[in-house]
Amino acid sequence: MPINEQFLPGQGFNKDNYFYSNYFEEYNVVQQVAVTHPKSLLINCLRSYFSFDNLYTYKADEYGFPLVKDLTGEDPAAGDSTKIVISDIFNNETKFFPSMVVKCNGGSYKPISFNQNGTLKYRSHKATDNYGTERVVTVPSHKVYTGAWEINFDINIMTESQRELEELTDITSLLLQYSAWNELRAAGLFIKNLSIGGESAEEYANDYIFTQNIVLATRSEWRVEIPINNLIEKVVFKLESEKTPNNFNVFDQPNINNKFTNIVESV
Repeated sequence: MPINEQFLPGQGFNKDNYFYSNYFEEYNVVQQVAVTHPKSLLINCLRSYFSFDNLYTYKADEYGFPLVKDLTGEDPAAGDSTKIVISDIFNNETKFFPSMVVKCNGGSYKPISFNQNGTLKYRSHKATDNYGTERVVTVPSHKVYTGAWEINFDINIMTESQRELEELTDITSLLLQYSAWNELRAAGLFIKNLSIGGESAEEYANDYIFTQNIVLATRSEWRVEIPINNLIEKVVFKLESEKTPNNFNVFDQPNINNKFTNIVESV
């Protein structure tokens, strides 16, 4: 699907990322795309697109894990087991081919400014005065701090056939750089660069396993929004005057204890 024709949200692979720690709520963190969230995005993206593939069909069980069944003595093409495993964990004792393993290969923090890009977030509301005049009032609602991450991810593709390896590398590289690029960007993960590693083979069970890596250089952000609970934008005084009587004598009035400065300080 061309990028300018993608409707967001599309495949909906930006929904399965949860943090059970209260750190983010305690410190008003509204966005943190460093390791956990980008890895979940990539895995869910690959699973979503390959679930519609007619050859390398990805299937999941009721818990969301790859659906792997024992097909001993059965026709693999007729079974309902997944045809590819896409995950971030690879169990060497029960290997499944073909498979894709997404790994974080480290990265670094990239500051946007010297003060962590400290800005203000505003909210607007409509105010009406006593004369019925309406106007939109904009007041600060949050203090905002942001920063950027540049993280590298490896997608390790393993197959039992060199032809399968080449096909999966071609499909995955174009999928990430074209089909899902805009949706990943909208979900908070921008792919800066994609590179394909060399092919390799290693012996396994009297046969060979063929592997190849796809390396992603990504950019993402973190964002903190601290609510501004107490805000006094201005103090308005309402002064009323009455007609002064003709026999008014200022020296006969009681002493005025509160001055204007005292009123302002008390507010």
